[in-house]
Amino acid sequence: MSADTEIAVWNTIERYFVLLQSHANAQQMLSEILTPDFQTGFLHGYMWEGVTGLRDFLHARSLFFDERHSIEQMSEPEGAADGRWTCRTRLFFFLRRLSPGAARSQEFTGLAWHTWVIQPGPSWRVAAQLVDGFAGLNDNAHALFSRPDEGLHP
Repeated sequence: MSADTEIAVWNTIERYFVLLQSHANAQQMLSEILTPDFQTGFLHGYMWEGVTGLRDFLHARSLFFDERHSIEQMSEPEGAADGRWTCRTRLFFFLRRLSPGAARSQEFTGLAWHTWVIQPGPSWRVAAQLVDGFAGLNDNAHALFSRPDEGLHP
C-alpha cells in the first residue's frame, strides 16, 4: 500500500463528511461520492442499503442542523480481492438539533468507530460506512444510538 492510496482513502472519507454535513440530497451524494450499492448502518444491526436506503438514512438525520465529524485516527487501508479498500476510523462527532417547540437545541457528542469500504478510480467513492461502536457518548447521543438493531432514535 502506498502513501498515495492512504491519502486517497482519507480524502474520500473527508469528502463524504463534507457532503453529509452540508445536507446534500441522495442524488448529489450518489453523483459525487457514493457507489450505487452504498450501504451504511450498524455492524450486526440496522442497515440502510442502495438508493432507497440512502434516502431513508438522510431523512432520519435531517433534524440535525449543525454537525461536525473529525477523524482522529485511521488504520492502514487494506486491499480486498474485489479491488476495493477497507479501513477503520475513530472520529469525534458533534450533532445539534432543535426539536419543534423546544426552547433550546440538543447536542449529541461522542466517539465513533467505523469500517469503511472505498472504491478506487478516477473519483474515489464510498461503498460502505459501517458503525463498529461508540464511546464517551453524552446522554442525548446514548439515546439516539441506543437501539442499533432499529436504526436512529431521533
